[in-house]
Amino acid sequence: MNDRDQRDDEDQIEVSAGDSLEAALAEEETSALAVAEGKLRSSERELEELLDRHRRKLAEFENYKKRSERERQEYFKIALAGFAYDFLPILDNFERAVVHARPQDLESDFGQGVLIMRKQLAELWKKNGLVPIDTSGAFDPNLHDAVATEQTDKVPPNTIVEELQKGFFLNDRLIRPASVKVSVRPGDAASDDAAK
Repeated sequence: MNDRDQRDDEDQIEVSAGDSLEAALAEEETSALAVAEGKLRSSERELEELLDRHRRKLAEFENYKKRSERERQEYFKIALAGFAYDFLPILDNFERAVVHARPQDLESDFGQGVLIMRKQLAELWKKNGLVPIDTSGAFDPNLHDAVATEQTDKVPPNTIVEELQKGFFLNDRLIRPASVKVSVRPGDAASDDAAK
């Protein structure tokens, strides 16, 4: 039997003696519809599985992009923090030079140019998140290094009386604590020295 004969056998409808041709056709149509609906449901399940896998891959890709962006920004912040830390001594010396300049030198064209550069540097660092630590008020060992003390009754103990070196935050991270002089009660410094 060749392929054509086999296909013809499959396409033929068997009609039993008691059935009419319409009933046999209706039964065959119902059977064909059931098979087609089964294939359709199976195809829909496969399509839904493919869509689900596609959605998962898209979500994984979005998460990957977000994670990569966070890692890139974190790397940039770490690199900027290292650069800022290395740059701070230069900034300190620049500030010292401006503070110790004679008033007439700062009024000259050259002095005005230096003051403009100072302002531009401050704006650039502020734009990139470098903010000086507040040294007015009470001493905070998390933000300040007490490198000197001063006996006084004018302010309460543990109050910052002088900033010796600026401290800085970079994007809410402490880069360098501020070096400060802190007030102590008269007699406390002597007892501290005796205890050593």
